[in-house]
Amino acid sequence: MVEWTKETAFEKMQEIYTDRVMQDEKRRVFQQVYNHLQGHLEDLAVKTGMKEKAEDQLKFFKEYTFMPGDNLFQSMRYVFLIARGEKERDPDETRRHLNRIYRSLYQPAALKNPYIPDSFWETPLGVACLVAEEGIEAVYPILDEVLEAEKV
Repeated sequence: MVEWTKETAFEKMQEIYTDRVMQDEKRRVFQQVYNHLQGHLEDLAVKTGMKEKAEDQLKFFKEYTFMPGDNLFQSMRYVFLIARGEKERDPDETRRHLNRIYRSLYQPAALKNPYIPDSFWETPLGVACLVAEEGIEAVYPILDEVLEAEKV
């Protein structure tokens, strides 16, 4: 068992949260949100309501894991950077990014607040959100599990 410090925990998070891991996670989340959008278009009887230009733009965003402006990808990038040890700029900004992530993934239309399943906290994005919300100390037990898995 390692005695974690903020410094050693952030070093481990930097090792784990490579560009590849963060891009793959953005693609996974993008696909979830896109599928959700498609389902709602069907619910509103406009399954073919998305213009071809918008479809092409979304494919581009998914491939390059980048969208211009203030959006879900920017919120994910923000929490990933905090999880890798970047200093929080402003608690209100952090809350805004976290709320966007939670709302985009887990807020049904009829609920005021998102319902976040326990399994979310085991994903790369969930762990990054936990660090952004509660600090690196909150993920020490997860880092212990990572070290155990690396020994096998």
